[in-house]
Amino acid sequence: MIKFYFPENQIPFHFFEALQIFGTACGLPSFCAEADSYRLELLNEKGDAVKSDFITAEIATRDAGVHAEGVSEANLLKRYLYKLMSEYTGYSSPWGCMTGVRPTKIVNVLKKHGMDNRAIFNHFKEFYLMSDDKANLAIETADIQIPFLEEQLLHPENAGFYIGIPFCPTRCLYCSFTSNSIVKYKKSLDLYLDLLEREIKESLQIARQAGYKIESVYLGGGTPTSFDETRFERFMKIVTDNIDFSNVKEFALEAGRPDSITKGKLLVAKNAGVNRISVNPQTMNDFTLRRIGRLHTANQTEEAFYLAREAGFENINMDIIAGLPDENTDDFMRTLARIEEFSPDSLTVHTLSIKRAADLRLDEENRNLLHGDEVGVMVSAARDTATKLGMHPFYMYRQKNMMGNHENVCYCRPGCESPYNIHIMEEEQTIIATGAAGVSKRVSAGGDKIERAFNVKGIEDYMARLDLMIERKRELFLNDKF
Repeated sequence: MIKFYFPENQIPFHFFEALQIFGTACGLPSFCAEADSYRLELLNEKGDAVKSDFITAEIATRDAGVHAEGVSEANLLKRYLYKLMSEYTGYSSPWGCMTGVRPTKIVNVLKKHGMDNRAIFNHFKEFYLMSDDKANLAIETADIQIPFLEEQLLHPENAGFYIGIPFCPTRCLYCSFTSNSIVKYKKSLDLYLDLLEREIKESLQIARQAGYKIESVYLGGGTPTSFDETRFERFMKIVTDNIDFSNVKEFALEAGRPDSITKGKLLVAKNAGVNRISVNPQTMNDFTLRRIGRLHTANQTEEAFYLAREAGFENINMDIIAGLPDENTDDFMRTLARIEEFSPDSLTVHTLSIKRAADLRLDEENRNLLHGDEVGVMVSAARDTATKLGMHPFYMYRQKNMMGNHENVCYCRPGCESPYNIHIMEEEQTIIATGAAGVSKRVSAGGDKIERAFNVKGIEDYMARLDLMIERKRELFLNDKF
């Protein structure tokens, strides 16, 4: 048993970050508040301390050595606590003590400070204590992003435009996004589209006043193709009738649920100018699809993928998840084999994360989850498959409570990168977001300052408070004091 002592009533956040790394692998230690110092203890079965270590800024700085220069005290303490927990538990995270959501952002910042790839690799190994594979993955991904980031520096007026459709055929077991049953809200769909059209129009007017040019349009959610063909056609017409596409490089559509895809919807999307589409299996094993609450089969995924190819889409993404309930490595390898047969243009590999808002956290019967080491084998195998398909990683992010402390990463063939996804992860481009749960983000040139405006998440709230959502964007983007 491990016990963590701290003087405050509540554990400081940087310490909790370090301890949370061990949550899915070894479990959190027990906590003792209002102690006389920060320290970690290893207790035997009788409750006697067999090992004890104090945690102070002086010890943490000395332990980091030359790498302590310019590093905040909180990060030094977090690193030292991580090292102690690794010694106590025998577990080391593949990302070491790095807890940030955006590893490539750290790479890009270090590059700005004059560090080359070799120096960054060594820093990741020696300060963050991460594995060779993860250090190389972060650096390789950041290298692919360079021309996109340079383009944004040259054109800070470029912005992304997000349109959220918060409906799905069913809610997946692991999902924490704003996703509502389209059957439940059938009577509200036309009103939602009416209000969404108004928000799009007014948001675009605000963007023009602020001097922004739309570089990418991203239709997400939820699943926009959950609409029936008539409403989907209306939705696409709202988008194309209002947005000026003269500066748009990417027009992306999340058609993530294969059971929501029809030939008619694909042709409407293609004719509207969509040039990137996602057809997401998550797994190609039918028993898992049923377990996680998706009503389609693996064969329907195959049919949807080839329908998209026949419709003329040349940039098709597929999402898969490593570590789904009851799946082992053999099951995941079957999924990878099928993906290799399809030969998509990009492949997004997610690591299962147990999120607070997901049903999986509450559903004990469905939490037959793998050990992190086996998830690591899956993640490595997925990277091998992407390499076979001629892909490289172009954006990535991490989340809390990920199985094995791995990451979500998107691979693609050269030329199939998604500018929207790169910019939203690197946080150096303004995003104008519409629809329920949309988050608008105003970013200064160079990304030094970021402010946000949040749309409400609930459908009823959105329909009742649209004026407030528009006013929030007006205050965000037309504020001269930014």
